[in-house]
Amino acid sequence: MHPIDHAIIGLYLVALLIAGFVLAKRAGSSADDYFLGGRKLPWWALGASGMSSNLDVAGTMTIVTMITLYGLHGFWIEMRGGVVLPIAVFLAFMGKWHRRSGVMTTAEWMELRFGSGPGGRIARLAAALTYVVITVAMIVFFLSAGGKFLAAFLPFTEMQCSVAVALIAFGYTLVGGLYGVIWTDVVQAGLIGAAALYVSVKAYGLVTPELLAGWHGAALNQFLPMTGDPRLAPYEAFGWFLLVWLFKGVLEGLGGSGGSAYMAQRFYAARSDADCTRIGLVWTLLFAARWPMVLGFAIMAMHLGLEVRDAREAESVLPVVLASELFPVGVRGMMIAAMLAAAMSTFDSTINAGASYLVRDVFDVLRPQASPRAQVWAGYAASALLVVAGLVLAFSLGASVLGIWVGIVMLLFPAFLVPFALRWFWARFTGAGFTAGIGGGFAGALAVWLLDPPGWNEAMRFLGIAGGSLLASLAGTWLSAPVPDEVLRIFYARVRPFGLWPSAWRRDDRVEHRGDLARLVVALTWQVLTFLIPMGVLLRLWPSVLPAAVVWCAAGMWLLRPSRADA
Repeated sequence: MHPIDHAIIGLYLVALLIAGFVLAKRAGSSADDYFLGGRKLPWWALGASGMSSNLDVAGTMTIVTMITLYGLHGFWIEMRGGVVLPIAVFLAFMGKWHRRSGVMTTAEWMELRFGSGPGGRIARLAAALTYVVITVAMIVFFLSAGGKFLAAFLPFTEMQCSVAVALIAFGYTLVGGLYGVIWTDVVQAGLIGAAALYVSVKAYGLVTPELLAGWHGAALNQFLPMTGDPRLAPYEAFGWFLLVWLFKGVLEGLGGSGGSAYMAQRFYAARSDADCTRIGLVWTLLFAARWPMVLGFAIMAMHLGLEVRDAREAESVLPVVLASELFPVGVRGMMIAAMLAAAMSTFDSTINAGASYLVRDVFDVLRPQASPRAQVWAGYAASALLVVAGLVLAFSLGASVLGIWVGIVMLLFPAFLVPFALRWFWARFTGAGFTAGIGGGFAGALAVWLLDPPGWNEAMRFLGIAGGSLLASLAGTWLSAPVPDEVLRIFYARVRPFGLWPSAWRRDDRVEHRGDLARLVVALTWQVLTFLIPMGVLLRLWPSVLPAAVVWCAAGMWLLRPSRADA
């Protein structure tokens, strides 16, 4: 790489560290300031931060792999996680439910829902430990991809690059808290957007009939998913897989987890219900930049004549393309800085959110009289612990980036999604049922991982683990005493969720509840089209793009209408 490119990357990293220290004063006065920005951050900044937090280099490498192998159908395969369907659920209603809760973490939320007795306390601990496990798993994923990506451009090993990424992100997250995370993410969102625009425009000019004819995945460039195509191996029963992935994505959102600690955190920090809708809209619109960019990288790979025969080879597409003549001096440095921005923004959000669970739900429980400053110092220690654990595991596992991702979404996620969803929608559900569901789910995930049942594909694994978690949740609930009625009344009056709640409580909220369900269907449609349409434009699929654009505009205008609760 040219010295100018190295200089651009170096300036970007130095600017990140400076920003963290500049914002440190705003972040360190209390745990609420450190982890939620004092609940005073503007909605557009929270939405932009959400976009850059979701658009990580690890996920980008994985999706480029899928698009290179399967064309536009790689998008449908990434419904299992990369499309991030929970955003639509948060946009529809889950975001405002989180804000109404008035808590700092989902684990703290458990005592609001189940009470401060043994059931609420054990559920709070189970939720905190769940998020710590998921946080460490995601850190492993980010570090594995970040090291692999940077080692292709810098004179260092993958291990050295992973350590560097971890230390830099850890440094500015440590001193800046969520306030620093959000504002550095806003800047990084702009950098990522510029990179996506460059790649998309460059790739659009490379699309020719000859290029598409030589691309194995080009025959799968259809707007609607195809089933029964032999080229979709190992996803032979593609319709079945797609249904499972859709179910998983919506279930993540209905559980209020989004499969990550930082998604709920953005909505806990919102100022109002209306701002929650705005955050979801901005998040989705900005996140759309990822999809023409990843398709653009795949098109560039075909233009360069890269031979890609399997997923492990496809993982090298992104760094190889960036090292090509398609990116001149200076532009290459900006692109690599943008990819680093994607890595850093996800990494910092994950560290900050994960540390909030260790502080709020472990440290504060053990030391309830701790001063605000002591809480912040505990946040520093928790962040360090998470980063060290992620580094150790990243170096120990040695798995492919795609392999780690599939393991997370198809083994770890189904272990907790069912109890996380039941807590919102079923009044009889108890803290013991929640904890039993978490325990049964993780036990099932461990069993599937160790036994590797022959003939089980990833959809079967997901359903098997989720089914075991459901049975454990039901057993734990019916074998334990109901949550006291006064606790449930306080929770419902504050949050007002729909579901299996006493009809007398729901009487005044039925119009809002029907509107929320309708918004969910429209939001899911609008989000998928928001991502698909730019990809269709890049491939010039005008017969599909034009009618999809009409539906997208109508759905977007409908979502912009204020809900009954906002009016």
